[in-house]
Amino acid sequence: MEEIGIESTLVEAIRNGDKTIEARLGKPRFLRIQEDDMLSIREDFWYEGKILESLSHAVQVKVTQVLYFESFKEMLNAIDFQAAIPNAKTADEALKTYRQYYGPEDEREFGVVAFTFELV
Repeated sequence: MEEIGIESTLVEAIRNGDKTIEARLGKPRFLRIQEDDMLSIREDFWYEGKILESLSHAVQVKVTQVLYFESFKEMLNAIDFQAAIPNAKTADEALKTYRQYYGPEDEREFGVVAFTFELV
């Protein structure tokens, strides 16, 4: 079972059923994830751009669909952006959240993979 880290407020949104999509750069580790795979979500607590603490196996989800995009912008225009970033008011605001972690040059190199999931 693959473990991925997610910022703590977004883990809470998963628990509440508000976040049902997770997106990452299309690096080999994430491209191996397939429909019906189980993912263990690690809850990461960030402060000033650094992870201060992590809680392994905070939530478990089952991947229901895998989607591929050239960029986060393309993805956010194709999906319900609030399913990925629940507190965003617009797709542009959601894109700003992704820009905190990933630059446009990374997107050009790897593309984006998005996983829809359900809480287990």
